[in-house]
Amino acid sequence: MKASVFVYKNVGRKNRKGVKTIKINMNDKLKKLVATGTALAALLLSSGVALASAEAEASVEDDGTAYSYSEDNDDFRVRNRNSGGLFNLDAGVGVSGFNSQSGNDDDNSLGTGDAEGEAESDNFGNSNITLIEDDEEAGSSTSDASVGEDGTATSYAYDNDIVEVINCNHADLDNLTLGLAISGLNDQSGNDDGNDMDTGDSDAMAATLNEVNSNWTMIGGSHSAHATAEVGDDGAAYAFAEDNDEITVRNRNSADLDNLSLAIAVSGGNTQSGNDDDNSMETGGSTAESSANNFVNSNITVVGGGDGGSSTADASVGEDGTATSYAYDDDTVGVTNNNEAEVTNVSAGVAVSGGNEQSGNDDGNSMTTGSSSGSSCSTNTFNSNWTAIGSDVPEGGDSGCE
Repeated sequence: MKASVFVYKNVGRKNRKGVKTIKINMNDKLKKLVATGTALAALLLSSGVALASAEAEASVEDDGTAYSYSEDNDDFRVRNRNSGGLFNLDAGVGVSGFNSQSGNDDDNSLGTGDAEGEAESDNFGNSNITLIEDDEEAGSSTSDASVGEDGTATSYAYDNDIVEVINCNHADLDNLTLGLAISGLNDQSGNDDGNDMDTGDSDAMAATLNEVNSNWTMIGGSHSAHATAEVGDDGAAYAFAEDNDEITVRNRNSADLDNLSLAIAVSGGNTQSGNDDDNSMETGGSTAESSANNFVNSNITVVGGGDGGSSTADASVGEDGTATSYAYDDDTVGVTNNNEAEVTNVSAGVAVSGGNEQSGNDDGNSMTTGSSSGSSCSTNTFNSNWTAIGSDVPEGGDSGCE
């Protein structure tokens, strides 16, 4: 008796039909791009292709020959080419100052309310996410041949995968984020007795996040080749398994980033002059906070994390005969990262409660300024490459300014 089984499952093998090629071309001159990380991942996630398995099994219950052949060869090519230009301006301006009170009679009062200005920019440009992965059973080649008593069992299993991911990105980004709050810059002059000026607090905040040319590539190593040949009594068993993978990842990025983040809070800069007796000036507190986080040309490549990616061959003869098995697992992995970045960043938090003037008045003048606080934080990370081969995703670094 003879039992023979042949199974081929080739996806994109050279000179065969069924090549799976994913191409993404983007050339956009963007005026404004503000997106959340969740929406970004949903829009830019490369289309997934399900990986099926190839299984072959040949069995003879008594005497005879069993021959089993299984082949699962996958060829995946992902190409992302992006070019983007972005000019973005976000401004939050709050003004309760710039008031004038002059040429009046006695008992004049000038009071401003609080001023708040907040601006926040989140810019994501040229981001590519590529995931090629499946579980052990779904993407492997399995071949089993068995003879119950005397005969010959031959089993072949091939799982040779070609994976190519190419990302080319270019970005020009000009960003200005301005938080401006003014309750000061008031004038009170040329009045008679009893003049009072009281400005409110001034708070300004500017926050910027620029994430440009980011490539996340994760290629699982779970595909395997397994061959088993078994003869129950006398005969010959031959098992051959081959799992040779060729993986190529190329990232080429260039970026020109100019970023200006400004938070300016002013409760000072007031003038009180040329008035008669009893003049009083009191400014509110002034607080300005600015932060800028720039992540430019970041490449994260993970190849072969987790279990799988092996080649196994088992041959057995119950009594007399010959058992031969071969297992090959030769993988070629190439990762190339080329990055160019020009980054100019200015982040400033300016708070002013001073700069006031009180002059040319008669008796009984007082001036009191509020507290002033200015802070700035910048994180600039560019041309960063994280490559992990045969391990899990690396842990991230500093998340930047909060």
